[in-house]
Amino acid sequence: MRIMLLVVFIFISGNSFAEAQDKTSQCLQGLKKDARFSSIANHVVLDAQDVTKPQMLSDKISPNEQQKRAIADWIDARSQCVNLSPSKVPVDLHILFLSIVPDLYNGQITFGEFNQKWRTLFKEITEAPVKPQDKPVTHQH
Repeated sequence: MRIMLLVVFIFISGNSFAEAQDKTSQCLQGLKKDARFSSIANHVVLDAQDVTKPQMLSDKISPNEQQKRAIADWIDARSQCVNLSPSKVPVDLHILFLSIVPDLYNGQITFGEFNQKWRTLFKEITEAPVKPQDKPVTHQH
């Protein structure tokens, strides 16, 4: 009986984790369709994934006032998405995002420079090997 309950609990926990991950992913994907970000949609990857378009990496434009407002809204929207299911990789990525986006907002770097930095940071986090402390702890009795 206990084993059956444990299996059910693990199944439910796994589904809840997957659903939470899906909520964050779905929220981030939704940013691509959000009209508030139309002025920056061709300059940055709104769903927080790796920069894949070469023109984004070489974009020499600095944000204008309308784009700055969109960037501020984007920061808030990304934070809300990550907070739906705060887990290690999305939180780590968001912290790194927050470390570089002020330079873009303040016009200290271009969209291309931001995208190059983002691409490097994104790859560092998503392609990093799993460290021992990242693995789940199992106790043997």
